[in-house]
Amino acid sequence: MHGRGEAFPMKIRDSVAFVTGANRGLGLAFVQELLAVGAWKVYAAARDPKGITLPGAIPISLDVTKPESVAAATRAFTDVNLLINNAGICHWSGIYLNYDPARDLETAA
Repeated sequence: MHGRGEAFPMKIRDSVAFVTGANRGLGLAFVQELLAVGAWKVYAAARDPKGITLPGAIPISLDVTKPESVAAATRAFTDVNLLINNAGICHWSGIYLNYDPARDLETAA
């Protein structure tokens, strides 16, 4: 039994992983590492999976902005025991578009 402060080892070898946002960046790195450490199966999900060409990865079409796409994936991939939800949705607001670090630092001083 693991107590407070003790490492709890995650079993990756022989796991069945599902990685969202797997077509580039951090998601692709997760897929590569999972395969390197012995995951038995790695589903690599992206809105457009055509770019997922990593040997051993199983490209999956998934659009996390569409509930029906997420529901279909949930029904189809019942063997998954490790999920890395790397895909995200960003709704931009005017506050970000108007951000000027030089101006805002001067105003704060």
